[in-house]
Amino acid sequence: MIIYAMSDIHGFIEPFEKALAHVDLNDGASRLVLLGDYCDRGPASLDVYRRIMGLQEKFPDQVIALRGNHEEMLLEYIDMASVDLGFTQGWMLADTGLATAQSFLGKDEFAEVKHLLSRRNFEDAYLFTVESMKRNHPDVLRWIRDLPYYYETEFDQVFCHAGIDEDAGDLWRIGTPEEYFTSMPPYYKGQRFKLDVVAGHISTESVSEIPGYHDIWFDGASHYYIDGQTVTTGRTLVLQYDESTGTYSGPGL
Repeated sequence: MIIYAMSDIHGFIEPFEKALAHVDLNDGASRLVLLGDYCDRGPASLDVYRRIMGLQEKFPDQVIALRGNHEEMLLEYIDMASVDLGFTQGWMLADTGLATAQSFLGKDEFAEVKHLLSRRNFEDAYLFTVESMKRNHPDVLRWIRDLPYYYETEFDQVFCHAGIDEDAGDLWRIGTPEEYFTSMPPYYKGQRFKLDVVAGHISTESVSEIPGYHDIWFDGASHYYIDGQTVTTGRTLVLQYDESTGTYSGPGL
């Protein structure tokens, strides 16, 4: 049985499909754990979400999808549109080139958004986008809301987008603030913990401090980082854990 893990797909469906070619779930036991940040930056966020949803339908209990900070941001912008238009600027800045919005909207709807923006009706563009997303794809938004923060295995592993509060020890499940799961910097890099912690969120180039490094990085203690910057490399990394040998493999390992 193999556990596969990927993270930070960021709306790039082609690298995701290439990575999935290395995943075999047909034994009915192997698992795929996706660590969040499926949207923003790339042109196909909606396609990525629907692909993951389809995988979960095809392989119930074998495909686990977690939430990242970009899922948190997406839900926040949707929820705040009707109560605080101060989020308008944040929405425009976070959704680079409005790529996520475009993926969720029809051609005519996105043309209307661009028209409103050209007239500097920023708040109207924000409201129109959110209402269109809610109307067009309520199932996807419900699915995102239900995404868990972490996944723990029977092999002394925890998968999450960013990290857990390891100072909480055995109480990490209740002691880790939600924002740690999705946005925590690599506070515990190089420190040993009772579990292997597999995370994305921060690029392996940044966490390893090796310029140009975009493979999986193990800190020599308890942490595997798997965000190889799909945005810049066009490649989604796949970490594999072999239950029979207790070993990890993948690019860089």
